Amino acid sequence: MFEKQERQGIIVYLYYNRDARKLNKYGDVLYHSRKLHYQVLYVNKEEAADIVEEISALKFVKAVSLSEIDNIDQDFVGNLAHF
Repeated sequence: MFEKQERQGIIVYLYYNRDARKLNKYGDVLYHSRKLHYQVLYVNKEEAADIVEEISALKFVKAVSLSEIDNIDQDFVGNLAHF
């Protein structure tokens, strides 16, 4: 049937919001902040390194960073007991 794809989030900081639509071909756009000039893309984890290099070479991109959600401990059991 279908296999679950491992995904990686990429945060792309832009100089201008008008160039945001050009990033649609690189992955799935999850969020676009017009005020802070950044966009969050989701891509396949195997292709993430190549896509980061490709996007960072574009003239309208200020900076590119990978999402750190995989490195965060998401085991919240017992943290709410003090409230």
